[in-house]
Amino acid sequence: MPADGSRQKSSGGPMSTEREDIKKIEKEIDEENVRIVLFGQPGSGKSSLINAVCGREAVKTGELMEPTTDAVVVENGDVTFIDLPGYGTDGFPKEAFLERFRPFQYDLFLCVFSDKLRAADTRLFCMLEALKKPCIFVRSKIDLIYEEGRTLEECEAVIRRDVETQLGTRDIDLVFVSARRDRPVGIDVLNDVIMSKMNEARREKYILTAEARTKEQLEAKKAAAMTFVKRSATYSAYNGLNPIIAVDAAVDFMILYQLYNNIRETFGITEEIIASSKKVSDKDKRLVLGGMSREGINLILKNAGRQLVARTFLKVVPVVGQATAALIGYKLVNKTGRDYVNACYELARERLLSALDARRS
Repeated sequence: MPADGSRQKSSGGPMSTEREDIKKIEKEIDEENVRIVLFGQPGSGKSSLINAVCGREAVKTGELMEPTTDAVVVENGDVTFIDLPGYGTDGFPKEAFLERFRPFQYDLFLCVFSDKLRAADTRLFCMLEALKKPCIFVRSKIDLIYEEGRTLEECEAVIRRDVETQLGTRDIDLVFVSARRDRPVGIDVLNDVIMSKMNEARREKYILTAEARTKEQLEAKKAAAMTFVKRSATYSAYNGLNPIIAVDAAVDFMILYQLYNNIRETFGITEEIIASSKKVSDKDKRLVLGGMSREGINLILKNAGRQLVARTFLKVVPVVGQATAALIGYKLVNKTGRDYVNACYELARERLLSALDARRS
């Protein structure tokens, strides 16, 4: 073998290139932001709709009932909602609105209305359509729809025909919702339509952050969470390749801490939900609670002590030892992460089934 170690370098070349490719893909996924723009006239229920989709009070309702002078940005995990002021109003005529808010930089739009669809919103939709930007129409406050002599379905059919007439097309996505906290309606349908308009990376992020309102959506959330676990396990594998041994434990701790926190947020798990559970096993409840504290995570790492010690020694062995160390880190995070997902899923499933039973009663 040449003294300059060219053989070793050649063997490591493909591995290095592969790691760089994986890092590039992950960087692209992380930068695949989900930004959803809501537009419509003041009082149409946009803030209540955001809260219903998030499953929490992400923005206080009532504060935005008066015409706003700026966009309201609501962060919910990896999803950002941008609530724009009314388009074509006295405060924001067409040119001033477009210049200030530059809405066409975004990729997904919700036109929210609670009465007749306004001509100004129709004009904005036409511009979006010309740019091939997906737009979903959301008729909110359907719990207040009432017309003597007509059923709710008949009233919705009239509204649909009116919207299609104004837009001059039947090729639209129109969802009827009520964002009432005590009895939301149509949010599950809206979630499905929103996801149908996204690419795979954005869809996964939306699934992880939006509240699951059906069994199917909860299963999709579980699958997306498992994918997230694999990504975190890959980060741990990089830690196995890190030649600086002293930082091992700190990096492993941070990976698990962030992973567990994200999984709990994904399923909306709190200490109160764990305490109120009657069907989930004590083992799963202890696991989820353990992942909430520094002591619990350190205990998980302590139980994996032999593997971590082996990885530390293997890291000093060129190529083969480092690859094995990376594999140990990957398996550790993948196993503990999947266990945590399953435990949180069981808690979320129990809660969802209880909610579905309450809606049917």
